Amino acid sequence: MGKDGRDAERVTTTLTKRQKAELDRLARTQGVKVAWLIRRAIERYLEHEAGGPMLPLELEGGEDVKR
Repeated sequence: MGKDGRDAERVTTTLTKRQKAELDRLARTQGVKVAWLIRRAIERYLEHEAGGPMLPLELEGGEDVKR
């Protein structure tokens, strides 16, 4: 997804309070935003379903981690 959002679409979903609390905890622990965790999880799911990596995600360091 580009910084300018030209290659992005917004999706809304509902989580349980427990799910949101756990995402908040993980985001704090890892120093990232909840949105980044969700994008990462979706990317991993899509890769799994497709049978392999779709695009590289920088998981340590790098600009995207700080989002």
